[in-house]
Amino acid sequence: MKTTIVVPEDSNPTKIAAIRTLGAEVLHHGADFDEAREHVEELSKKRGYRYVHSANEPLLIAGVATYALEMLEAEPDLDTVLVPVGGGSGAAGCGLVMKTLAPHVQVIAVQAEAAPAAYLSWREGQLKKAECSTFAEGLATRTGFDLTQGMLRQYLDDFILVGEEELRGAILLFLEKTGTLAEGAGAAPLAAAVKLRERLQSKKVGLVLSGGNLSLEKLRWALRTKES
Repeated sequence: MKTTIVVPEDSNPTKIAAIRTLGAEVLHHGADFDEAREHVEELSKKRGYRYVHSANEPLLIAGVATYALEMLEAEPDLDTVLVPVGGGSGAAGCGLVMKTLAPHVQVIAVQAEAAPAAYLSWREGQLKKAECSTFAEGLATRTGFDLTQGMLRQYLDDFILVGEEELRGAILLFLEKTGTLAEGAGAAPLAAAVKLRERLQSKKVGLVLSGGNLSLEKLRWALRTKES
């Protein structure tokens, strides 16, 4: 089926190449995720496209929830799962699975301090907007969303913010200790686990590494940060 993906102007070239490899048409629009999202909403209205929302889409949430099922199958005695949040579909799906099949598992969401819209929406019980300046594009949303926020309020046990330096440190820690390349959003759960290490001591913890699409430019930048 023909698919059109709208991305911000300054998007990660690694992700763009992967999308095109899978056969999609890629359009660039706007400075960030939300400007791209608003543009595709307008295109959908004008051209009659089936719009797949990045958060308010039940089928998307059901799809990403399968990784939580796989986690439970592999490690049924998990105590805690940490999951990154941008729009919230991954965390909503993870919470749904854990609280349905293993309600004892603590589900902790993680977002960037420099993009806290989902965190603020969850904490205050209503959709909030916030400035967004994080380098982690997978966390870079400026607003909360109805469907995922409703699920997050139902299923989350906690919500943690991490700083840009903590995200960079987690990228390097993944690379150094496990040989795994994590993008900023994918590294967020590890950054939170380090931040909560005393609380998580002696617990069996699952980390959702949601993506490894870190550009060479950002990897070099993270490495230079460590050297300096």
